[in-house]
Amino acid sequence: MKEGEIMGNEKDKSLNAVSPSYQKLLIIVPVLIVLALTVWFLLQPEKSINLLNSINETFVGSISWLFLVLPLAVLGVSFWWALSKRGKIKMGGSDAKPKYPLWLYIGMIVCAGLAAGSCIFSLVEWSLYVNDPPFNIEPNSIEAAEWATSTNLFNWGLTVCGLNMLLVLPFCYTYYVRKRSVLRLGDVAAIMVGEDKPYAKTVRVVCNLIYIIVVLGGLCCTLGLGVPNISMGLSNLFGFEATNLVNVIVIIVIAIIFSFSSSLGIKKGLSRLTSFNVFWALAFLFVILLNNPVWILDNTLRGIGMMADNFMGYCFNTDTVYQGGFGSRWTLFFYAYAWAFAAMLSVLVVKISYGRTFRQMIFSVIFGMTGGCWLLMGINGSFGLKLFLDGKVNLPEIVASEGNNAGIYAILSNSNMGETIGTVAFLIMIILFLSTSLDSASLSLAAATQREVSIDAEPAPKVRLMWCLILAAIPLAMIAAGGNLSSLQAFVNLVCWPVLIVGLWMWYKIIKWSKEDGY
Repeated sequence: MKEGEIMGNEKDKSLNAVSPSYQKLLIIVPVLIVLALTVWFLLQPEKSINLLNSINETFVGSISWLFLVLPLAVLGVSFWWALSKRGKIKMGGSDAKPKYPLWLYIGMIVCAGLAAGSCIFSLVEWSLYVNDPPFNIEPNSIEAAEWATSTNLFNWGLTVCGLNMLLVLPFCYTYYVRKRSVLRLGDVAAIMVGEDKPYAKTVRVVCNLIYIIVVLGGLCCTLGLGVPNISMGLSNLFGFEATNLVNVIVIIVIAIIFSFSSSLGIKKGLSRLTSFNVFWALAFLFVILLNNPVWILDNTLRGIGMMADNFMGYCFNTDTVYQGGFGSRWTLFFYAYAWAFAAMLSVLVVKISYGRTFRQMIFSVIFGMTGGCWLLMGINGSFGLKLFLDGKVNLPEIVASEGNNAGIYAILSNSNMGETIGTVAFLIMIILFLSTSLDSASLSLAAATQREVSIDAEPAPKVRLMWCLILAAIPLAMIAAGGNLSSLQAFVNLVCWPVLIVGLWMWYKIIKWSKEDGY
């Protein structure tokens, strides 16, 4: 291990001697690619999304069994690593002390990793499974309603949250154990293939570009999901039409929040934003729980039990005989979307894990994120399901005919907070989750375009601010041009597959490294 550390430091010095602090190529090229795709999506919206979905379905459909197995394998190997002697390795050395208390450490991981999608889907996703249930269950039946919560919890559960370890663990091992001060996918991959190899430069460039495109596209899609919901909520409150101008104003406000937080850094900005986010979300969930605490808790526990009892069935739901396509339509979609966030979350976890053991880090990411998801999905989803079963809100019909956003505000108007307070409280929660995720994304993108980030430092503030502006500008341009983000989401899902392949190869390398290092 000592020899590897010395060699790593020497290589870092030699590379930085000829490299700028950040690389313009890794900023300009991904942005131009995303903008070029945006123009294509705008000019040919139906053709673009049909083509991308067709490629996805052809590629995934031919080996869907493999993509259903791999997340479970990643989860299993993560637990094996955590429970082995490798799990006792402390990042930063045996004398390193954690920079953040455990609750805040987990909170930053959860809030950055969940984004707006978790808030939105926590209220309405169960209704999608009432209309489209797994395991050949009759749609819109009592049985479908009973299975809805367990399906919701699985799709936001251990296998999905475990996928965050795909890049986090290789990044942490390279950064803290091998002492290589790089937080770029391509640089880590180049180190692993051997920087003296003739193809190492190609590996570095290609992987870095894919990484940035995935993070950039995934976060733009998150804004595209959250912003229309916020606009509709404001429209309901104040009676004006949710136009593109409203969407633009919402994006600008969110950009100001996460740009300000980003400029303060992790300790003064992101950690404080996370604290407020955690307390607000818990308060919101507590008030929702008070609507019918016994039924909501009973249904959540029932959902966890059904999910656990049928866990392997969900994991390997290839629909071979019935061929309803539930696994590829839902489970694989969530896996692909999780890989985009795994890429974004990796840098944040590395930077805040100083002083933590690998075991603490792995369990915090997997169980912390799963717990956060289950709180959201269990409480919010069970409340909505109860309204449906009582005949107060036919959410499956509303979502099918009017969309998710209409369904959300139909539920909130029937909560104990009332329409106005419920809407305001929910909008604040979405804005906080969006801002936290985008702040984390700016950190990841800045680190991905900066040659070296030492353990005691963060990416340059000017680079983070620049990415904040880009993260706001791309969806602004799309909305102003009248485009939607469906095609961009389909593209992100497609380019996530190479991240999976690179991540799995990195796992092979760090297991090999750990043996060489005596662990």
